[in-house]
Amino acid sequence: MRNLAFLAFSVSLAAQGLPVQPVPPQNPITPQKAILGKLLFWEEQMSSNNRVACGTCHQFGSGGGDLRRAPHPGNDGIIPSPDDSFGSPGLIRSNAANLYTPDTEFGLARQVTKRASPSFLLAAWFPELFWDGRARTNFIDPDTNLTVIPVNGALENQALGPLLAGDEMAHDTRTFAHATAKLASVRPMALATNLPVDMANAVAGGVTYAQLFQTAFGSPGITAQRIAFAIATYERTLVPNQTPYDAFIGGNPGALTPQQIGGLNTFNGPGRCNLCHTPGLFSDRQFRNLGLQPIAFDNGRQGVTGNVADGGKFKVPSLRNVGLRTSFMHNGQFTNLQQVFGFYLNGGGPNQPNKDPLLLPLQVGPMQANDLINFLTNGLTDPRVVQGTGPFTRPTLRSQILPEGGALYGPGSAGTGARIPLSMAEVPANLGNQDFKLGVSNARGGALATFVLAQAPAAVVLAGVNVNVALNGGEVLVPIALAGNPGVAGAGYGTLKVDVPNVPGLAGLTLYSQWFVWDSSVASGIATSRGAEVRLF
Repeated sequence: MRNLAFLAFSVSLAAQGLPVQPVPPQNPITPQKAILGKLLFWEEQMSSNNRVACGTCHQFGSGGGDLRRAPHPGNDGIIPSPDDSFGSPGLIRSNAANLYTPDTEFGLARQVTKRASPSFLLAAWFPELFWDGRARTNFIDPDTNLTVIPVNGALENQALGPLLAGDEMAHDTRTFAHATAKLASVRPMALATNLPVDMANAVAGGVTYAQLFQTAFGSPGITAQRIAFAIATYERTLVPNQTPYDAFIGGNPGALTPQQIGGLNTFNGPGRCNLCHTPGLFSDRQFRNLGLQPIAFDNGRQGVTGNVADGGKFKVPSLRNVGLRTSFMHNGQFTNLQQVFGFYLNGGGPNQPNKDPLLLPLQVGPMQANDLINFLTNGLTDPRVVQGTGPFTRPTLRSQILPEGGALYGPGSAGTGARIPLSMAEVPANLGNQDFKLGVSNARGGALATFVLAQAPAAVVLAGVNVNVALNGGEVLVPIALAGNPGVAGAGYGTLKVDVPNVPGLAGLTLYSQWFVWDSSVASGIATSRGAEVRLF
C-alpha cells in the first residue's frame, strides 16, 4: 500500500514552482493592454473569413491546444500514408480578392495545418516559440523593420504569425495593412456571445478598436506591433500556477493523493521524465528529436536554423495542464497519455538518425505507470483552466454556433457525374461585414449558375429538381459563370462576395439561398445545391 513516506523524497527532488515570468521591459503588462489583447485573441474578425480567432485553435478546454483534430496529407499529398500528421482546420483557401480558390492539397475543403496546435499556456516562459522555434526571441516591427524587443519577444512574434498564414487566418497575399484596416472598420466582438464581464465592460457603449488602442497605447493607431504587444500581454496574464502540484510543494501534503505522489516520484526517478520536462515549468525549453518520424517527413528545427544537427527536433512543451490535451506531439500522433507513455516506455520512436540519446527503454511497472499518468492528468491541472474561471474566462465564438458549412437545409439535385453542388455558406452575415461571401463548389466545371436569395424557404420538387427557396417573384437572382475545367464533374466553383449593409434594422432578418447550376448533362438541365440560411445579426 502506498503511503506518505514518498513525500520527503518527492519534495527533495521537485520542490520547484513556476519560474518567474520573463517580461520584456519594452512591453510591460498593463490592464489596458491586457484587455485589448484578450479581445483580439478571441476576435474572429481578425481572420479573412470571420470564423477563426487565436482562440479557435488554442482553447482552455484542451489545455491551451485544439480540441479539434484533422488529418494533413504530409509531403506526399496522400491520405492515409505514413507521413500524415494531424493539425487544426483553418480556412478554405481564398485568393487575393478573398474569393474561394482551390488549394493543391485540400481543394475547396478547409485547409489543415501540418502540425498540431501547441498549447499557448506557458508560452511566455519560452525564449523561442512554435514547434520549431521560428518565433525568435527578438521582435522586429514588421512595418519599420526595426528591432523593438531584443530579448524575450517570442510571444510578440508568435502572435502575428497566424494573421498572414494562408492555412490559418489569411487569404492569399494578405498583409498586415489589410488586417489592421479591417480591424479599424469592425465593431469589437460583433460575432461573439456570452462575453465575460471584463470583455463586456470593455466594449460597452459602442466603443471602437481605435478607441481601445487609444486607451492601451495613448493614441488610436492600429498597427501590427501594437496587435502583437496587446495579445502577448494578455497571454502573459494567463498563469496556470494553482495546480495540486503547486499546493503540494507550497506545503500542503494532502494536495496530491498518495498515488499522485508516487507518480511524481516515478516522474523524477525511473520514468526519467524530469530530464527533459524540468519540474516547475515542466520543460527544459530545448528542442529534441524523439525518433517519432523520419526527418524527411518534417525536419523541424533544422528548417529554422539550417543546421543538420537540428534535424527532426521539436520544442519540449510544458506538461502543465497536459491532462486536458487530446492531441500529443508535433504531428498529433497520439490522442491520450497512455499512448504517450507507451511510446516513451519503449525508448521513443524507431527513427534513429539524430534521435535524442536521453531516450532509453524504461523500467517502469504497471502500478508506477498508472501513478505517473494520474499525476500528469490531475496533479498538473489548474482547476481554473478546467472551469473557465479567474483569468481563463472566454466568450462563445460564432464558429461554435454557425456550422462549418453554414446553416444548410433541404436536399440538392445531382448534375454531371452525379455530383450535387455544394453550398458554401460558412461566413457569418454580421452587419457591416465587408468579407461576407457565399460560394458553390462540386459543380460542373465552367457552367453557368444562378444564385437565388429569397425571403422564405421551400421544400418542393419542380421538374425533378429539388428547390429549397420560395420562387414567388420577390427573390434576388444573380447569374455567375463558374470557374473550373469546362464540363468536368465536380470541378466547377464560384463565389459571390458582397458587403452586408450596416443597417441596424436588418438585424434578425433571415434570408434563404440556393445555387442553380445550368447543367446539360442531366435531363432537367439543372443541378441544385442544398439551401442555406443567411441570418443577419
